[in-house]
Amino acid sequence: MSVEITLPDNIIGDVLSNVSGKRGGRVLGIKSIMAKFNDSDVAILDQNRKCLNALLPLSEMVGYTTYLRSISKGEASFIMNFSHYERLSG
Repeated sequence: MSVEITLPDNIIGDVLSNVSGKRGGRVLGIKSIMAKFNDSDVAILDQNRKCLNALLPLSEMVGYTTYLRSISKGEASFIMNFSHYERLSG
């Protein structure tokens, strides 16, 4: 599954180690978030939040909402989309 996780900057290390370690995922990249804070057309860089893109097995996404809410105190969220099929070894 292709996963886009929006999270506070202070927990990015914990989420990175969880995604690439325990859950067996592959991190594709981390980017800063541009946000509009008022009605103007000017987008401002949000220094306190990042967007992490990763590929994770669907089986590892069960319970991920609970983990993410717990570690971020409800501030993180994710979007999951189908990416591709992949043959497993063994």
